Amino acid sequence: MRIGIFGGSFNPIHNAHIYIAKYILHKLQLDKVIVVPVGKASHKNLKMVDSKLRFEMCEKAFENEKNIVVSNIEVRTEKTSYTIDTLKKLISIYGDHNEFYEIIGEDSANNLTTWKNYENILKLSKIVVFRRGHYKNIIQHKNIIYLNTPIYEISSTMIREKIKNNEDVSNYLPQDVLKIIKAYNLYK
Repeated sequence: MRIGIFGGSFNPIHNAHIYIAKYILHKLQLDKVIVVPVGKASHKNLKMVDSKLRFEMCEKAFENEKNIVVSNIEVRTEKTSYTIDTLKKLISIYGDHNEFYEIIGEDSANNLTTWKNYENILKLSKIVVFRRGHYKNIIQHKNIIYLNTPIYEISSTMIREKIKNNEDVSNYLPQDVLKIIKAYNLYK
């Protein structure tokens, strides 16, 4: 199988995340994309909503996508999440006879050399980079695939700011995700 791994804070998950996961699934003819909400991020200092709520929002966002699944592999642990560790766990679950594709944005690719054991990530998987705009593709490697994906003018930061300012965000999020945000009064 060809398996994509799409990790992120998803704080909150939004329509651009969904479009990207679907686009890469079809563009690279992957059999499955595993969405992995980060538990305890190693690289971000931002205050995130509880990991279980972010996991729940991701599940709602992809509940009708048969080839996209959401994993709790990172949210169920208190330990800091590193891509290399999650990749190794997923390889042990699915088997090393499969092909793995780590899906990241240009912003993350821009800092890839600072990731824990990034060389091993490149040995164990291919890295698929989607466009975010304003970044230079610094690192080149035979296992890095730069896709000319559409650039979506949506970000979790923008959505959190709009919610904080009581602005309408219904065009940026699936309705079920918005219901969770409202039910728990998130990002206020």
